[in-house]
Amino acid sequence: MAYQLTDEQVMIKETLVKFLEKEIAPMVEEYERNEKPVTKEIVQKLVPFGFLGGLLPEEAGGHGLDYTTYFTMIEELSRVWPSLRATVGISNSVLTHIYEYGTEEQKEKHLGPLLRGEKLGFFALTEPNVGSDASSVEMRAELKDEKWILNGTKIFITNGLEGEIGIVIAQTDQTLGNKGIAALLIDKEETSFLATKIEKMGTVSCPFAELVFENSEVPAENVLGNVGEGLKQGLKFLNSARAMVAYIATGISQACLDASIKYVKERHQFGKPIGSFQLIQEKISEMITLTNAMRLLGQQASSLLDQGKDAKVECSMAKYFATDRVLRVAEEALQIHGGYGYTKEFPVERYYRDIRYFTIAEGTNEIQKLIIGREVLGISAFV
Repeated sequence: MAYQLTDEQVMIKETLVKFLEKEIAPMVEEYERNEKPVTKEIVQKLVPFGFLGGLLPEEAGGHGLDYTTYFTMIEELSRVWPSLRATVGISNSVLTHIYEYGTEEQKEKHLGPLLRGEKLGFFALTEPNVGSDASSVEMRAELKDEKWILNGTKIFITNGLEGEIGIVIAQTDQTLGNKGIAALLIDKEETSFLATKIEKMGTVSCPFAELVFENSEVPAENVLGNVGEGLKQGLKFLNSARAMVAYIATGISQACLDASIKYVKERHQFGKPIGSFQLIQEKISEMITLTNAMRLLGQQASSLLDQGKDAKVECSMAKYFATDRVLRVAEEALQIHGGYGYTKEFPVERYYRDIRYFTIAEGTNEIQKLIIGREVLGISAFV
């Protein structure tokens, strides 16, 4: 099946590209070179396009976009500035979660500031001992005197430093296993905790944080949905998130390709542009083929999601293939640039650092292979 953007999607993409090149691209190097965090003022520049709440219906303050349109926007933002994409993406996930599971009071209080980019959101699931096995949550939440008392540590939390509104997944009763896990809505104005920056390899303008909760108090009414639904809620959006990651990888792959094409036309050796060399053309040909294959797998997954289908296999395939092959594209971009590719004078070294994390995020690529195998064979390899 061939996948082609509609005329409306093409118009949205072209309008966004012009905006990003004019308003966002010029500031990327300064922020990344100095590891300056993305500001809310920058995030707010993206609000008119629907990056925050784009998938929500218009009556809820969203734009009513389908997955393919929204993810195409994500691809272009990833091409220009992956750190900004990460900041916006997590905040959007939080407001979507609140829309799906929040009470009317919770929505009334938190959706507006998140949709307008006045506040940023963070989602805290991962722990020092909890990664691929999300069901083994160790963060404890004990109900006392109309308050939840939180104790434990969350790690690798995007927007954990700057975010004001968060969702924390915690265990309320270990004897209940998964049925004791709850999603708690955290407001920094109500709940105190320690947030510490974690130095990392890429997307440095969107820091990771370690969050430490020690007898931190959360109002009892801040449960999202019901106690026992926390893990289910946390995992609900993983499928579409994996399709989105394929688009993220495609955007960065396209950036690598664009930079390499420009370089091989300008760089001369032996009296002619290196783009005339057979081995360089072989590399460019492989890079563009892989990039287009990533895009097509992502579009297949998002198209099925738009049709209301499960698309579990397609989302896992798209995520696994794109995040695996984009590493090859980034490596070739570095190789094409030679010694310059290893310096910060050219953007390709940053592209490699920015994308490396995504073989781990939203379920490792090893996990994706097990999901695909389980769905195709009907036999689970999970313990």
